[in-house]
Amino acid sequence: MSILHDFVHFFRSTLPSLLVPPSGLLWWLLLGLVVMRRRPRLGVAITVASCALLYALSTPLVGGLLIGSLEAAQPPAPDAGEPGAIIILGADGERTTDQLVKAEPGPLSLQRLSGAAIIVREKKLPVLITGGQVGEGQPAVADLMADLFKDAFDLPVMWRETRADNTCENARYSAAVLRQAGITSALVVTHAWHMPRAILSFQQAGFPIVPAPLHADTHEIRSVGDLLPHTSAWVRSFYALHEWIGLLAYRMGACAATPLPSPPAPPP
Repeated sequence: MSILHDFVHFFRSTLPSLLVPPSGLLWWLLLGLVVMRRRPRLGVAITVASCALLYALSTPLVGGLLIGSLEAAQPPAPDAGEPGAIIILGADGERTTDQLVKAEPGPLSLQRLSGAAIIVREKKLPVLITGGQVGEGQPAVADLMADLFKDAFDLPVMWRETRADNTCENARYSAAVLRQAGITSALVVTHAWHMPRAILSFQQAGFPIVPAPLHADTHEIRSVGDLLPHTSAWVRSFYALHEWIGLLAYRMGACAATPLPSPPAPPP
């Protein structure tokens, strides 16, 4: 069971980092160099195209445009009425070598917590944080985030959903927890570029939400530096392409609709 869990965790976390551009383009670059020996023109074409795309995805201009395209693709959420809770979607967690703090929330999770803290103080609604394990034997992302939400922001967390391994499961399991608590809609906090997949996931779960996107990022050319490579642009391009691939997979059926619970039978 442990080996299977580790394989699933590798497939969902590490493998996309190797295959999704910009990193995935390195394989095409390698392929071009191999093909060049037998078919020079084709090999050169693949190599040049890979280098050009690698350069483009490393620029703030292209990274910003890709992130902005996700925000523009956000589907309208159906009217959810007045939300009865706030759902914070977990993102990343990191294992550490520290013997005391063996794992902690990652940068994306921290950004969602800081943005959610402002919303929670304003709305004064109960909070649910969702997110599964960082790795075998490690705490769930929801637990890491909830502990920090209490310690750093002095805000309580009513529910911790610790089983979900992806956005679809975030929505499905969170909806089940809140329905059991008698809550029929919620405000959902996540990054703006992640919100399209979140909305689709909650629609499939049959649970109405009010989107609360964070860190909206529309980009325009401000200087020549926007056309030069930058490490932050690689990160934006990766997240954007990862989300587009995930969104396409969900629309093709990777996130199946969850049957709604049957209403209780009327008393005899």
